Amino acid sequence: MSGRTAIDLIIQEILRTSPVRVVYMPAYSCDSMIMPFVQRGIKVELYDMSFDGQLHYHIDFAKKIDVFYVNNYFGYENTIKKDIIDYYRANGAIILYDRTHSFLMDDVSIDANYSFASIRKWVGVVCGAEVKGVEADGFETCPYIGIKEEAMRVKGAYMHGDNIDKSIYLKLFAEFGHHLTEDYCNYKMDDLSYSLYQSTDWAGVRRRRITNAKYLHDNLGNYCFLGKITDGTCPLFVPIFLPTEEWRNKVRQKLVAQNIFCPIHWPKNQLVTSKMKVNHVFDTELSLVCDQRYGITDMQRIIEILQS
Repeated sequence: MSGRTAIDLIIQEILRTSPVRVVYMPAYSCDSMIMPFVQRGIKVELYDMSFDGQLHYHIDFAKKIDVFYVNNYFGYENTIKKDIIDYYRANGAIILYDRTHSFLMDDVSIDANYSFASIRKWVGVVCGAEVKGVEADGFETCPYIGIKEEAMRVKGAYMHGDNIDKSIYLKLFAEFGHHLTEDYCNYKMDDLSYSLYQSTDWAGVRRRRITNAKYLHDNLGNYCFLGKITDGTCPLFVPIFLPTEEWRNKVRQKLVAQNIFCPIHWPKNQLVTSKMKVNHVFDTELSLVCDQRYGITDMQRIIEILQS
């Protein structure tokens, strides 16, 4: 059903044959990635991260771990180096690769024991995730999935100009989110989402995202990007980094005033401490939209606002 459902499925599979006491995860993560481990009684340790024009991973090789969690960020070429993965594999750790952000990248060549990707981050499905390394049978349909289906329907009508109070769909999304926090295990992708997943022109999605992202990169040279657009990249968003949190928030509000809604990734997870370098990443990042719903005209609007 979701990325956290996929993580929990992988945890269940590992626990069938191996004890898992500690998972080592990137600090630049959201709580939904962490909670499946916590709720299975597994200790989560974070490796710190920083950004100075490129992402850096600060690994404490002295830690004794059972699972090494590897993540890509926003579909750029910034996945942790192979020699670090090889080190943990050689020392008996299980490698879990979160492919959500690299779902449409060219092969990242991570030799992982298990991997997964959340589909709904890329297309307008109700829910869904793809898992590799685990065979799952007997999953049930989520009993509260209709809440999100209704929320998406009402929001769609609102976005098309119908006279609808937006608080209606916001409450529905919040209700779905509350259920998902507490009840996400062993549910399958709903039939509508699976049909959309199968029928999506993924090559077209990839082309449009790359085209939009490249246009933003080429025309916003005064902004600091996460990385470069290369042959292998396929951006989920186009992250930019501002000098301070206040500056970032002002830029975001400038876009919101023109009805352009760019998210922040992410709210700090519960394990980040005030001394960690990753705070600066959380505080200064803004994700510019570049997905297949939009074209060059939309990218031009973003550029005009950011340069005004």
